[in-house]
Amino acid sequence: MKRSNAFRSIFWLATMFAIAFLVRAESGDKRTRTPQTMSAPRAPIQIVDQDGQPAVNGVPSAISTTVNVTVGGGNGFQFVPDTVNISVGDTVQWTWATSFHSVTSGPPCVADSQYCSPNDMNCATGTLSNSGTVYTHTFNVSGTYSYHCAAHCSLGMTGVVNVSGGCAPSGWSAGPNLPTVLVRAVGVYFQADGNFYTMGGRTADVAGSDFQHVLRYSPTSNTWTQMGVTLPDNQMNNMACGVLAIGGTPSIYCVGGSAAGQTTATARVFFYNPVTDTATTLTAGDNWPGDSAGTILPGGFAETGNKMYILGGFNINVASTNQIWQFDPTAAVGSKWLQRVNTPEGIMYAPTCAINGIIYVGGATDFQGGLVIDTTNSFSFNPTANTTGAIAPIPRATGETRGLTFNGQMYVMGGGRVAPNPSNEVDIYNPGTNTWSTGMPFMNARRNFPTDTDGTTRIWLAGGYEPSAPAADMEIFCAAGASPTPTATATATATPTVAITPTATPTATHTPTPTPTVAITPTATPTATRTPTPTPTTTVTATATPTATATSTPCTGRCSPTPRPQPTPRPRP
Repeated sequence: MKRSNAFRSIFWLATMFAIAFLVRAESGDKRTRTPQTMSAPRAPIQIVDQDGQPAVNGVPSAISTTVNVTVGGGNGFQFVPDTVNISVGDTVQWTWATSFHSVTSGPPCVADSQYCSPNDMNCATGTLSNSGTVYTHTFNVSGTYSYHCAAHCSLGMTGVVNVSGGCAPSGWSAGPNLPTVLVRAVGVYFQADGNFYTMGGRTADVAGSDFQHVLRYSPTSNTWTQMGVTLPDNQMNNMACGVLAIGGTPSIYCVGGSAAGQTTATARVFFYNPVTDTATTLTAGDNWPGDSAGTILPGGFAETGNKMYILGGFNINVASTNQIWQFDPTAAVGSKWLQRVNTPEGIMYAPTCAINGIIYVGGATDFQGGLVIDTTNSFSFNPTANTTGAIAPIPRATGETRGLTFNGQMYVMGGGRVAPNPSNEVDIYNPGTNTWSTGMPFMNARRNFPTDTDGTTRIWLAGGYEPSAPAADMEIFCAAGASPTPTATATATATPTVAITPTATPTATHTPTPTPTVAITPTATPTATRTPTPTPTTTVTATATPTATATSTPCTGRCSPTPRPQPTPRPRP
């Protein structure tokens, strides 16, 4: 009997152990299968402060400049938190909670080799690390940095690091020279890798001087590199270029252009992928219809809503044009272009940018009496309503330069051809008040130079004519965390003073009405190593919504008085 009881006890103990083992195995099996059916991750919330810059939240560790991220947290296939917002000079520390994951910079499943675990080497291989691994990276340049797990990016294991502020010295300073003198190239900031690129251009004004290459400036190393790609043709002058995306993958698209010393232009479109360093020409069915004559170059250009807009143009040695064309990279072949309303007047080489979905033009070149002249022609274009509107004219005549979107305002960068131009003046347009002011001038006056900005902290420019000879020097503007304080220029009869509550966005009325930028307060703080107490706990109420009504008299026809210029050389397209 004793032996029977002992046997019965052993049997029950073995049975209980087997059941426990099977339950744990089934639970582990479910954990393994779960990611295969997980839904696509939500888009990260972009949190901005009262200046429109990324707010610093994240989850700081004991060291205030370090933010912790768990690799393989949540359901085992997540970065927690998946979005952190830090300042330049801060460090992100990733700690592996589960095995077989990587931190690989770049859009999902495409390594861009900026940084990667475990040691920033051989990023393209996507080295997988085990539980307990710790990897850190310090971010020294503002921008948006996407990353993913090389093994599980298709399951939505992705993250974003938003880096704001923190550059020095404040104001304009000299950067490294371009590898060659360069004019009539297009400058493009590529947010995906934080670098500034120049597309095409030429090194002189003689036939055969076209530059069929891409130059990359790295803010991290403060150096220029000529990329290996050779661009599709020699029609590299006066193109329109900007960043557009297909399926979440951004590329630099370029439209039109001409060759040095020639009087014809191309209508072709190509895109350049900085990650693969390759250029692809679209089919002839996607050519820019604005160059149907074969002699027209793009005028002003801007991108908004993942579409490029070309405003006006230059019919070589004939006249400016006034068509507006919209390019959608995602549309079917032969359907990518759509003609919109015409501009109020013909414009070419026009400083143009998009702010909150509205496109603004501040100054433009024109062709009159066989001469290229500068004007103060200024207006807005609303792509959604397909309408143009009047804005206060830029205080000085200019052209042959770019308009840049910087902290919610348009910066018109020097330019101009007729004496006393070219200029180094920076004119700033505030769409909320419909007024102009002047910012800090750059050092060397120039025109037809590549320039662009990261939108909040830095502006880059290089090369161009100084004032008539091709140059190679570079200048960099640093806002040191905020926009420079402009000097007001009286361009309207009344400039109201607006008292702004820091977290409220004032509504300004003008023609046209731009879509306001809203500072979004998230409803939840991402969970990380420890949960910080959210700072904004009060509901902001704008006690008064100031309305800045521009009282300048809208102009009709050709707005600016255009003095008869001294004879200048015929334009070199």
